[in-house]
Amino acid sequence: MLANLFAAEWLKLRKRPLAWALLALFLGLTTLYLALAAVVVRLSAEGGATLALLRPEQLEQYRRQLSFPGVFGAVLGQINGTGGIMAVILAAGALGSDYSWGTLRVMLSRSPQRGTYLLAKLLALLLALLLASLLALTLGGLIALVAGAWLGLPSTLTARDLLVLPLGLARALYVILPYLLATLSCAAFGRSVLAGVGGGLIFLALDVSAGSLGSLGMVSDTLLLLVNLLLQPNINTLVVQNSQLFGVDQAALAGGLNLATLPSPLQATLVIGAYCVLFGYGAWYALTRRDIVGAQ
Repeated sequence: MLANLFAAEWLKLRKRPLAWALLALFLGLTTLYLALAAVVVRLSAEGGATLALLRPEQLEQYRRQLSFPGVFGAVLGQINGTGGIMAVILAAGALGSDYSWGTLRVMLSRSPQRGTYLLAKLLALLLALLLASLLALTLGGLIALVAGAWLGLPSTLTARDLLVLPLGLARALYVILPYLLATLSCAAFGRSVLAGVGGGLIFLALDVSAGSLGSLGMVSDTLLLLVNLLLQPNINTLVVQNSQLFGVDQAALAGGLNLATLPSPLQATLVIGAYCVLFGYGAWYALTRRDIVGAQ
């Protein structure tokens, strides 16, 4: 039953124009980010423009992001940045449209186990995100080759970098997972695409805003403990780990990021997992305990 539902969900995702549009937009924004970084590095090398807002260490980080293996860290950062927004929209459309189009009733008439249906949809979404991430990494690698030749940047790609790349990719998808589940939960409660998009993006915005509370952790250990129970500081820990894995320093690029106040990698993994369980249960409860008729 799970295999059949997964095949159906994957077919729907592949046939949706929204999925291809979001993929094109994500790859375009990733290309734009790396292209702008290349222009900044080129201007700084020529000395024809005064980049007063950038410190020398920031310029060095841009150089690293345009060469191997730093480009992998840059692309993984884009996956957890703009990629997270695209994932929220895709998840909302994937579940919310089943309510509005009436396809949910047809599918559940053949496979009545709603929990299995939800799992199949989640697996199809994760597969789509995985393939999009692999395309983005490939694109980033090609851009690094071009930028390296244009700017004369050294590259030090080793077997170790390729071996840890799956770890970085898995970590990036794990960071997106709670937002994915929160969106599915909102779409199921609201029984519409609008509820999923609105709820998912609002939660994403509030969570990113809560990340600014990290400075309160410097006041006392109690406040630091409470702040680090929020989702964003724990996500920041894994994002920083991914960047450091490929020689990129996020603290140099984001001046407001204080690495000393971030939780440990173990705590980050457990806290993100707890949020995933909470949002996953919310999506399951809304789907299995409520009417499947779309919002009127």
